[in-house]
Amino acid sequence: MPDRPEPATPSTGLAFPSVARLEFDELLDQLIARAGEVKLTQGRLRGLLDATHHITAGLELDDLVQRIVESARTLVGARYAALGVVRESRLIRFVHAGMDDLTVERIGELPQGKGVLGTLIDDPRPLRLQDLATHPASVGFPEHHPPMHSFLGVPLLAGGTVYGNLYVTESAHEGGFTPDDEQLLTALAGAAGIAVENALLLESARRRERWQAASARLARSLLSGDLAPEAEIQHLLDTAVDVARAHGAAVTEVADAEPGTAHVTAAAGGVADWAGRSAGTAGSITQAALDADGPVLVADAVVDPRTTTVVDRAPEVRSVLAVRLATSPGGPGTRSVLTLTRPAGEDVFGAIEAEMLHGFAAHATTALELARGRRDREAVRDLEERERLVLALSEQVLQRVQRVGLALTSSASGADPPLRDELLAQVTELDDVIRAVRDTVFPR
Repeated sequence: MPDRPEPATPSTGLAFPSVARLEFDELLDQLIARAGEVKLTQGRLRGLLDATHHITAGLELDDLVQRIVESARTLVGARYAALGVVRESRLIRFVHAGMDDLTVERIGELPQGKGVLGTLIDDPRPLRLQDLATHPASVGFPEHHPPMHSFLGVPLLAGGTVYGNLYVTESAHEGGFTPDDEQLLTALAGAAGIAVENALLLESARRRERWQAASARLARSLLSGDLAPEAEIQHLLDTAVDVARAHGAAVTEVADAEPGTAHVTAAAGGVADWAGRSAGTAGSITQAALDADGPVLVADAVVDPRTTTVVDRAPEVRSVLAVRLATSPGGPGTRSVLTLTRPAGEDVFGAIEAEMLHGFAAHATTALELARGRRDREAVRDLEERERLVLALSEQVLQRVQRVGLALTSSASGADPPLRDELLAQVTELDDVIRAVRDTVFPR
C-alpha cells in the first residue's frame, strides 16, 4: 500500500518574511523592556508609599527625622543620606545615615549649614549634581570625611514654609542620580515636610507647657517663704537651666552709679564659676539686653562681637539668649539681665525659647518682688510687735522703779542725816534712770 502523505498542519506553509520577523522580535523585546520598566516603576512607587507611611507613623521629632533619612537612602539607592531641620533660616538639627560610628567620631563637629547645604537653605529648590566638588558653593569636606560625588538635595516644604532639606549622596547606580530619583525624593520630602511641621508644632506646644509649669513651680517656691533671700536667685537660675535645657545661666547687674561695669551676682550650670566676676558693659550682650525691648538672641557667639567675653570665659558656648529682668534682684538703683547659654552641637536658642524666657523672667521677677514685699511686711510686723513689747515692759519696769524711789524717799524721812542724804542720792539716781528710759523708749 503506497505511503500516504502526512496531513498538513495549520502552520504548514505559514512563514513571516524575514523583515517582518525582525520587526516583531524588536516589538516583543520593547514590550518586555517596557514591562520591566513598569514593574520597576511600580516597585519604586510602592517603596515611596511605604516610606511615606513609615515616616508619618509618629510625631517625635528625633525619631521622625531618623526614619526620613533611612527611607530616603533606601528609596533612591543612596549610600549616604542626611536631613537638616531648618528654623528661621537656621540649621537647628542635622541627622545622617550611612556612616559608621567610628567615622562620625573621627569627623567631629556636624555641618553648620555652610557650603552646598547653605545654598539649599538660602534657595530651597531641588539640586542634583554629578559631582559635589563642581558646585561653586562647595567648600570641601573635613578631614576623615568619606568621599562623596553624586548629590541630590530637595527641600521639605509645608504651606510654603521650609522646614528643612533632605540630602542623599553617592548613588548606587552608574551615572548618579536620575530625574526619576529627583521626583521620588521630592515626593517623599513633601510628605516629610508635613510630618516635620506637625512634629515641630507638637514640640513647641510641649516646650511652652514645660515653661509655663516651671514658672508656676518657681513662683510657688519663691512665695512659700521656705527659701532664704540669698537662695532665691540661685533657685531661679537652676530652674531656668533645667526648663530651657541650657548649658548655664547667670544674672548680671549694672548699678546706676557705675553704668560701665557689669557684675555677675549669681550663676549656675556650666557657667557657675562666673559668679563674682565683672566686665565692661560697652558692646556686650548685657548692654544689648538692657537696651532692647525684648530678649536678645545670638545664634553663633563665636562670630558675634557682643558675646566675646562669654566665649572667652566659656569657649564651648555657641548660642546665647539674654533678657532684661523687670525688677532687679539687687533692688533700686540697679538693672539686671538673665543670660542663658548652650554649647556647640546642641540646638541653638530660637524664637520660642526667647518668647518663653521673656515670660518666665517676668513671672520670676514678679514673684521675687512679692516675696521681698512679704518679707518687708513681716519685718514691719515683727518690729511693731517688738515695740509693743518694749513699751509694755518699759511701763512695767518704770512703775516698779518709781515705787522703789517712793519707798526710799519715805525711809529717808525718818533716817539719820547721813543715811537720809545717801538714800535721797539714790532716789535722785533712780529719777535720772527713769528719765533716760523714757527718752529712749519715747523719744521727743
